[in-house]
Amino acid sequence: MKKLFALALAVMMLLGTVSFASAEDKITLNVWSFTNEFQGMIEKYYAPEHPEIEFNFVIYPTDGGEYTSKVDTLMAADAAGAEAPDVFTLEAAFVKKYTNSAVTADLADVGFTADDFATCIPVMLEIGQDNATGVQKGLAWQSTPGALFYRADLAEKYLNVTTPEEFQEKVADWDTFMETAAELNEASNGACKMFCATGDIWNAYQYNREQGWVVDGKLVIDPVLEDYLDMLKVAEEDDLYNKGSAWTETWYAGMRGDTETMCFLLPTWGLHYTIKPHCVSGGDTMTEEELAAKAAEGEGTYGLWRMVAGPVGYSWGGTWVGTNAAKVATADDAKKAAIKDLVAYFTLNPDFLYTYAMESGDFVSNNAVVDKIVAEGGTPNPFLGGQDHYSAFAVAANLANGKIMTEYDETMNSLFDGNCTQPYIKGEKDKDTAIADFKAAVAAQFPELVVE
Repeated sequence: MKKLFALALAVMMLLGTVSFASAEDKITLNVWSFTNEFQGMIEKYYAPEHPEIEFNFVIYPTDGGEYTSKVDTLMAADAAGAEAPDVFTLEAAFVKKYTNSAVTADLADVGFTADDFATCIPVMLEIGQDNATGVQKGLAWQSTPGALFYRADLAEKYLNVTTPEEFQEKVADWDTFMETAAELNEASNGACKMFCATGDIWNAYQYNREQGWVVDGKLVIDPVLEDYLDMLKVAEEDDLYNKGSAWTETWYAGMRGDTETMCFLLPTWGLHYTIKPHCVSGGDTMTEEELAAKAAEGEGTYGLWRMVAGPVGYSWGGTWVGTNAAKVATADDAKKAAIKDLVAYFTLNPDFLYTYAMESGDFVSNNAVVDKIVAEGGTPNPFLGGQDHYSAFAVAANLANGKIMTEYDETMNSLFDGNCTQPYIKGEKDKDTAIADFKAAVAAQFPELVVE
């Protein structure tokens, strides 16, 4: 019977007439998320073609851990209950907490196969896997590759660099990056710094690691992190950066040009929602045309930015769609098919992903769709002086290694910065003491881990 149902479903999908229930017998899907983004996408693109599905949307913010707290509480109390999510979204900060646990279902349980994922961007696929088994637990509709954004006017003024290709040579690896930082500092007499905050470097540098923070229940401090500490120690002592912090006025001042900061390491969303809105005072309330007009009047930095891959491929952010293992286990074939179709439509369907990319400007997680957009001319961006950011991100998207991510990352990163990085580079501790203090903090925070 199941084979007959699967065959019929496949035929209907080919004919574009998939329906999972009659009007009298609707399928209900509970969809949980931490913003209204996924709900808006479903209501705009999917629900109108699927009147046989009734969607119940539940949204809790991530502030104070409310979303994960609500998910954890309900899953512990009644994971298969009527109120529990069938499908729920997961952001980078906690995606591994769930894909590495029994809470999320193997997507094979609703009918996915490895062939379905053939054109997915690898890093987003890897992050959605269970680290221990490699089982696919979540899929993403977007990809968030990181890049290095730099001021073309400052590069020409101080480094005699006139093209992105030339600038990439100046930041091809971290040693070269630091050599360029010293060259820039000298050429500008200290007026222009290579970067603003140590956090900017961390988000990219951590992808140099071969192993994540935890392997087989044991804390791992990858050897390259000592190189990271030494690099930032030099930057601190030689005054090679602006000594600011992300999301602060010092950070934004460098984007506006109030202070001279050569580059920022940011992902896809950093271009549209961070640098561009802060390229001029009040820019977060301006239209593209207004930003360009300000630039024509000599205000701000609109049009002066370019982008390159930088020293390392990395990813920062993203949203994954996972399914509730308990609900999948008790679902009938029709509901499993509905769950699969919903997830597949938003994360694998090339027609949807192309339309969504064209309408939103978002960078999607499918290499075939990305290649199509690039082949059609990409997305020339006036903010980048006409440079095509889609083509540039297309290169960066396939460089990052998502296998190093763990469910411990958010806390580990904070403990490493507070107990080790900052005290060491500021001369408050020697390196051995700083690393020992980090280990002690990890042992106190995670007593279940082996810390040597």
